[in-house]
Amino acid sequence: MNYEFIIKSAVILALLYSLFFFFLRKETFHRFNRVCLLFMLVASLLLPMVHITLSHPSAVNEAVVASTTYITTLPAIVVTPEAHTPTLTWNGVIVCIYWIGLSMMLLYLALQIVQTYLLIKGGLRHTDKFGNAVILKDDVKSPFSIFHYIVMSVEDYEKHRQNILTHEQEHVRMRHSYDLLLLQVVKILQWFNPFVWFLENDMKALHEYQADEAVINKGIDAKQYQQLLVVKAVGNRLQPFANNLRRGSLKKRIIMMYQKKSNRWMMLKALFIIPMTCFAIYAFATPESKVVKKLKTKVAAVEQTFQEIAAPAEEQTVEQPVPVVEELIAEPATPVVEQAVEPAVAEEPVEAEQEASAEATSDSIYGVVEKLAQFQDGEAAMYQFLAQNMKYPKIAQECSVQGRVTVSFVVEKNGTLSEVIIARNTADTKQEVRDIEGEDANITVTSYIKKDGDTQYLSRAEYNTARKALEEEAIRVVNLTSGKWNAAEDKGKKVRCKYLLPISFRLR
Repeated sequence: MNYEFIIKSAVILALLYSLFFFFLRKETFHRFNRVCLLFMLVASLLLPMVHITLSHPSAVNEAVVASTTYITTLPAIVVTPEAHTPTLTWNGVIVCIYWIGLSMMLLYLALQIVQTYLLIKGGLRHTDKFGNAVILKDDVKSPFSIFHYIVMSVEDYEKHRQNILTHEQEHVRMRHSYDLLLLQVVKILQWFNPFVWFLENDMKALHEYQADEAVINKGIDAKQYQQLLVVKAVGNRLQPFANNLRRGSLKKRIIMMYQKKSNRWMMLKALFIIPMTCFAIYAFATPESKVVKKLKTKVAAVEQTFQEIAAPAEEQTVEQPVPVVEELIAEPATPVVEQAVEPAVAEEPVEAEQEASAEATSDSIYGVVEKLAQFQDGEAAMYQFLAQNMKYPKIAQECSVQGRVTVSFVVEKNGTLSEVIIARNTADTKQEVRDIEGEDANITVTSYIKKDGDTQYLSRAEYNTARKALEEEAIRVVNLTSGKWNAAEDKGKKVRCKYLLPISFRLR
């Protein structure tokens, strides 16, 4: 699931509903307010999919991208002398909580649908003059309508037929159930967003205000109708798309019947929604692609490249920056995103030349793709595999060398790995490192030799060997995952994708 879409959708709904709450909620033009609420629901689903490009990303967009980067990057693995699987990160906990909430919402919705079906099924039924199916059942405590069905008890039909039917027929005529259907979709996706629950209460209240107003306008005695509302202000309904006669605050509904109509000029307050919508589109605008941005300034470089065919420059591959997530070690913390440094190569004419060649593009290494490469059995299985196979080199333990080794690798289109190299090694030791006269610092030391005297130190050769041992172990284990990946995809095609995997070796 695209969690960035969910976050953007929730923020947009919160912004738009806040305007409604402060400017329109207490006004009496119920039809207009209903349209505004429906617009907010639709906008929360569609605006996150509207993509415009800016030369620089907005602050809001950067914050959202940063909060969802954990979905597309590799957290660090911590290796101790007794390696173990990394603990669950806070990001993982949040994702689990979201899916638990969504599953509970779906389960509750299924329960509501089943109960509604059982209430509609059977009973005495006939069709009213508007084509609605009127269902009479003895076990219905409070009348309700859903789509073109009106359900009530036999007693209510005999004693309060006109008032109840008029009320529920208005719900059906104005298609209020479809509003609630759209609301359910948004509420399931954004169950964590308090604003969607506030919007639900306001929408259902508006439905009742509209139906009450229609009943009074048809000449039904207001006091008699209000007494019916009081009598029916008990019972409970679970139907998700149903409009219930007793639904909503009874006090507010009665007050609304006598409230003075709002001045129509007050509708102009809704114009605030337009700049807020524009702001949302701008805030979540996609930064202009680096490739597109560079192409605008590289036309001259392309022409110059073709003019120099007689002495072509050596073809090079420009690596794209790859997002890296900092490790989570002692205390759970939100991953911090950093960017890998681009290699210092002749970018300008070379990249333009590659983009002009279809063959070069097909072999390009992608740093940002629509669907990232994934370990076949999932991310958790990958870390378990790495932890089970990673061993802390003995020489590194003896020399007390620990720290981070970052492995760079490319996932090929067939799921194998290539270009597995060490991108960075920050491992170090707290011991003193000495250059021994006459000793080659690059020789490989098989084991640490305890020095004479009270002062303990490492020779440069021992230190270098320990650091190299960490690098070799990291490369060895990463290579074991070759062939166990599903390739990345971009625009429906499998592509090569580069990763950086930080591995922290830590002594206890």
